[in-house]
Amino acid sequence: MDYYFKTVAPEAAQGTLQSTYATLQEMFMMVPKVFVAQSIRPDLLAPLVTYVNRLMVEDHGLPRSTKELIAAHVSKLNACAY
Repeated sequence: MDYYFKTVAPEAAQGTLQSTYATLQEMFMMVPKVFVAQSIRPDLLAPLVTYVNRLMVEDHGLPRSTKELIAAHVSKLNACAY
């Protein structure tokens, strides 16, 4: 079954969504499409981006590079293409 919902592209974002996209741009040097897909609910996207920033980007415990290697390895083990 196919579903269609309208997302908001980073260049068309306004308000809270625009600042959330700016944070993602800072974190990843792009706005990953998995986050754009969630743009229909900016009220839920903003806290998720804060969580990802604190978990994966900020240096505490492990450096970001180590966390990304662990995430990539787990994705490989799970045969995840993303």
